[in-house]
Amino acid sequence: MSTFQPFGPFKMPRNGSLVDTSKFAKFWATIERQSPGLSRAVGCYVFAIRAGKGAKPWYVGKREKRNLKDETWAPHKLYVYSKALNLRERGTPVLYLIAKQTKVGRYAKPRKGGIGDVRALENLLIGSCLLRNSKLLNMKQVKHPKGIVVPGYMNEPPGARSVSAKSLAKLLGT
Repeated sequence: MSTFQPFGPFKMPRNGSLVDTSKFAKFWATIERQSPGLSRAVGCYVFAIRAGKGAKPWYVGKREKRNLKDETWAPHKLYVYSKALNLRERGTPVLYLIAKQTKVGRYAKPRKGGIGDVRALENLLIGSCLLRNSKLLNMKQVKHPKGIVVPGYMNEPPGARSVSAKSLAKLLGT
């Protein structure tokens, strides 16, 4: 069994439609004070924008060969975050970290060959986040979920749900 521990949301500093990279060290220092070693862990992360009605996910990522700290603020990720901030002019960018733990409760470290359960969790998170935001900015692992229509679950056509679709939605909490 694989164990992952969620942390966050961590407020990311914003400068207009960008994440303020000048606050990188302070951001991670705060996280390290709260959860020592978390920045060096592997796992998944969700970038979201929090506004009046709660947070909406915009990107799901994973780290298995490098640590969360190096990945979440990489230039290509900052570009994706700025795209989301441009689409959603108001709100606070936040980051959720979901760290893999070892059997003795420590944070798992990066591995050259990757970690299969981290990839599996990323796929599950992408599917869940697509249910909340069909404009999720991930490029991979979204083609099939975006093209699957299941009334009561995902990508529903407009109109009333059938009795079976209502029952499925109740079962799945959608």
